Amino acid sequence: MCYLHNIGINIKRLPSFLQTLNNHIIRTMTDSNSNDLVKISFIGQPAVGKTTILKLLAENTIGKMYIPTMGFDLKTVRFGNYFMKVWDFGGQKAYLKNYLPPYLKGSDIVFIVTDSTPRNVLSSKELIEFAREIVENDCPIIAIANKQDLAKNSGRMDPNRVGNVLQVKTVGLTAIKSAERARLLSFIEKQLNKVLIRKRLNN
Repeated sequence: MCYLHNIGINIKRLPSFLQTLNNHIIRTMTDSNSNDLVKISFIGQPAVGKTTILKLLAENTIGKMYIPTMGFDLKTVRFGNYFMKVWDFGGQKAYLKNYLPPYLKGSDIVFIVTDSTPRNVLSSKELIEFAREIVENDCPIIAIANKQDLAKNSGRMDPNRVGNVLQVKTVGLTAIKSAERARLLSFIEKQLNKVLIRKRLNN
């Protein structure tokens, strides 16, 4: 999950316990101008590349060894005229369903991350249905078809096929390639601009 704050807005130190974290988020959203605050959430099954995507956005070194996220991980990313606070939650299904709803609620954009394999894409459909039960009707849900560097004979699906199965807008990505950062940021910026326009029209 991430919150985007205009540069200059004070970003407080976040507590470590999830419930306290949620209370802090609610206070921050209440105290800030709603037009200056956008909430973006990244969810997906384990090992699909969520943490790698966060490292890509933060321009951190991307390791080759997979280390699963336990609980959640916090990163700060500078994004144009914004600072982006990003929470990466562990992707275990039981964990997501039991603990994620309070944090997913109120999202302005939800990214579903998949590793582009048929099995994972099908399981991601369930996550999309889960997200749709929590977020508002006008919240876009977008798939990231990660690991596009996998060989075709491994079963890797191209972004068009992933989008057809999931029935949501889909962007392809190879998150381990640092050259992909500019393209991903450009895509997020376009989606963010649409959200900001929608928020202003609704106010």
